[in-house]
Amino acid sequence: MGVTKTYAGRTVVDSVGFECPKGAITGFLGSNGAGKSTTLRIAAGLTHADTGEVLFAGRRRQDLQSPGRSIGFVLDPTALHPGRTLQETLKLNAMLLDIPRSRVDEVLGITGLEAVRKKRVASLSLGMRQRLVLGMALLAKPQFLVMDEPSNGLDADGALWVRNFLKHFSSGGGTVLLSSHLLRDVQAVADHIVMIDRGRIVASGEAAGFSISSRTRVAALDPGRLAEVCSSRGWTVEVTGKEFVVDAAPEDIGRASLEHGIVLTHLSNVSDSALEERFLALTSGEFSSRNKLEEAR
Repeated sequence: MGVTKTYAGRTVVDSVGFECPKGAITGFLGSNGAGKSTTLRIAAGLTHADTGEVLFAGRRRQDLQSPGRSIGFVLDPTALHPGRTLQETLKLNAMLLDIPRSRVDEVLGITGLEAVRKKRVASLSLGMRQRLVLGMALLAKPQFLVMDEPSNGLDADGALWVRNFLKHFSSGGGTVLLSSHLLRDVQAVADHIVMIDRGRIVASGEAAGFSISSRTRVAALDPGRLAEVCSSRGWTVEVTGKEFVVDAAPEDIGRASLEHGIVLTHLSNVSDSALEERFLALTSGEFSSRNKLEEAR
């Protein structure tokens, strides 16, 4: 808690402190340079904090009886020996952690890497390396998972697999801290959200609280009349197919429609953009621009 890190007189992590509930997935969001990766490296013991400390179940990582068994880190898929095979990489880590060799086969199955177990790391795609790093983190059946951009390099099926795995892991009592620049990936899986900007925590809370948008998706039997009423009240109206997206709350649109005798056929909060709206309101917006570029690819 209260973690601070300064490089060359510049504070990159400034009194950062938040909790990750047990049995839940915490999404850690921030733009490039916001302090996400530095915070996770401090948690892993790869970088030393100037002040403050990271605790796991109330204890420092170095005070745990076997940190490697309790915590699984997924931080850098490029930090692997290029000449070793996947199987050799996992076996070596199993030996270091004093884990039965049979667990290597289990992890290869869990991560879907059985067919490429004899491939050398140098020949792997980034997506396969991500799966291998996750497999290394899972060898000891950890209680905690700390992950930095785990979907980076994965195709749509791979990203979906990661999300489903994390849900399964947390439902069994595991605790996950997930850093990502993909808003939709985080929104699809996170139970809690923590936002960091310029080294400081700017918001945190249950994910449901970030799904409330100021915009509403609405449709009516008389769409022309509905558009007129919304515009007369100063609400911005965006046409999306047979529906409108209106810059107003559902209850306000419902009252206005009732007053003018307009029959609505659809009325719902636009929750898929709510997380982005909240982030834009709290930060410079670089994160949102990057997210849209990723989705366009």
